[in-house]
Amino acid sequence: MKDKLKKLQNRIFHSNTIFTQLVLFTVIVSLVPILTISALLFQKLSGMVTRDLVNSHSQLVVQYMSNVEDKLYQYRNSLIQIANNTIVLDTLMDSSDDSNPYIKGNKVSIEVTKSLRLESHKELRNCMIYSNMSNNKIYGVKVAMAEGAKGEIWYLNHKAPEEDYFIYSAVDGKRDVLSLIQNIVYINTKTYDRKYIGFIKLDIIMQKLIVPASDPEQLKYPYDIILLDKSNKIIYSTNKNYDDILTKMSFEDLQKKEVGYYKDAMVNSAAIEEYGLKLIFLFNNSQLNEKMAEMQRTILPVFIIIIIVIVITAFLFTRGFSERVARLVKKIKVAETGDLTIKEELEGNDEIAVLDKQFNQMLIKLDDLIKKNYIQQLEKKETEFRNLQLQINPHFLYNTLEIISSIAAVKQAFAICELCEKLGDIFRYSLGKNYGEYVTVMQELQHTQNYVFIQKTRFGNKFDVFYNVEPDLEDKMILRFILQPIVENAITHGLSHITGKGTLEILISREQLLPVSSRNERDEAVNDKPEIKDKPVLVIKIEDDGIGMSPEMVEALNRYINSEGKTAVENRQSIGIRNVNQRIKLACGNEYGITIESVQYQGSSVIIRLPMIGKGDDR
Repeated sequence: MKDKLKKLQNRIFHSNTIFTQLVLFTVIVSLVPILTISALLFQKLSGMVTRDLVNSHSQLVVQYMSNVEDKLYQYRNSLIQIANNTIVLDTLMDSSDDSNPYIKGNKVSIEVTKSLRLESHKELRNCMIYSNMSNNKIYGVKVAMAEGAKGEIWYLNHKAPEEDYFIYSAVDGKRDVLSLIQNIVYINTKTYDRKYIGFIKLDIIMQKLIVPASDPEQLKYPYDIILLDKSNKIIYSTNKNYDDILTKMSFEDLQKKEVGYYKDAMVNSAAIEEYGLKLIFLFNNSQLNEKMAEMQRTILPVFIIIIIVIVITAFLFTRGFSERVARLVKKIKVAETGDLTIKEELEGNDEIAVLDKQFNQMLIKLDDLIKKNYIQQLEKKETEFRNLQLQINPHFLYNTLEIISSIAAVKQAFAICELCEKLGDIFRYSLGKNYGEYVTVMQELQHTQNYVFIQKTRFGNKFDVFYNVEPDLEDKMILRFILQPIVENAITHGLSHITGKGTLEILISREQLLPVSSRNERDEAVNDKPEIKDKPVLVIKIEDDGIGMSPEMVEALNRYINSEGKTAVENRQSIGIRNVNQRIKLACGNEYGITIESVQYQGSSVIIRLPMIGKGDDR
């Protein structure tokens, strides 16, 4: 698999000339950050444009709502003024028999007209005063008796005197009317008694009150309006295409969104809570689309110019570089024919020029060696080189690792430093200069941890390793190099084949009784050495949750590691375990050794049983 990947990589990256490779590499390396930055910049600018439009829309909505609320406030204030008008109050309270009800009605109507100026407000439909004074009849253009209104539908449906406002459909059925109600109360200045004498009803045409602004400054953000009552019923809409907006989202959801979109419009919302009115503003996206197109027209030419500059620069630089490489390759090919004469030198001080100079010097020396029996000299140097190889010692390895670690530290490649340190510890432990055949549990674990560190680096932290050691067992003595081969086998043949992250656990504990593979073997061991009945045993258990083995494989593997000869099951993954098991039996006796347990696709356990040996005990 690795060979196939390597061949594929070479085919993709190294099948063309250096000139083509460098041009493609330069363009790709340059375009990736440029495209990324351009995308981020465009996204940022788009967000800024959207926020600017949203702010502009919000300001327009605030201004619009302020105008509407001001009008409603003025109308309400006018009604209060009419209700407190002394002429109106005195006329409604006047109960003299000689007073003509039509003359009094005309007098009140004039006051109402002067207070409201109905002709200057196109949205005002009508204003009427309804008198509740049955003993003082009054009739006029703007005044009537309350008894006459009680039979009208709007009075019956909305209980007019009891509500501050209500909305109803006009007689023509095409327009909705907002009626403001203001009760008229007469206060006796002598006794301060309050008397309800009637109410004022001001009708406002909603379609004209909630009409979109016609100011040329505001028309640069054209919008449509949908007017709702407090039950979210559509009262008025300037564009029927948007009437189904409430089937997609509720008015409350619209209010929660900072930026809302519906069809081809940006959505904003507001409410006049005092009158239970809700407004949805739908701003056409044409401004946003125009600004986006303008940004594209600005950014795209710049981006194209940058790409052209990069391509031209890469082409010119790479062509000069590849020509120098081609000249050097040509000299090498000439030298292959046996012509060692130097015909030209590459100018410059870069690596290619240095390489050319070194090649020229090599040709000069090569020509000189050939003239002086080059073949004999070469054989001599090869012999000397082999002798030098034989003289390589551990100090050279340690020094080499120190050099690698130092260079890595300078390059700030601290992972390499740590790998060199762990590998150096493994060399020292392997050479055994400061160790004997037996080491402490902690020394063997430290060596295993160094090995695990290198393997985790190799497999990219594909597994975790946990250590569980009883504290009083850390200084016990065990054979050197019995853990690392088993851990290596668990990682290489168990954990490396699973898809997820694996776990390896090393548990070191004690057992009082010595279990062996069969009852007969245990009885024989006890009969041969009766003192082992109560002797504690050091148990090391290496568990992994890798691919595991079938029962047949486990049985064959246990039989193989305990046999003296070779069997059919012998392979690379079992040689190390068998060698460790044979070492334990030779050094400690047949009652000790390794037992393997495994469940296929669940993991394996290797159990090592050793005698409990202290630092001062005889071995």
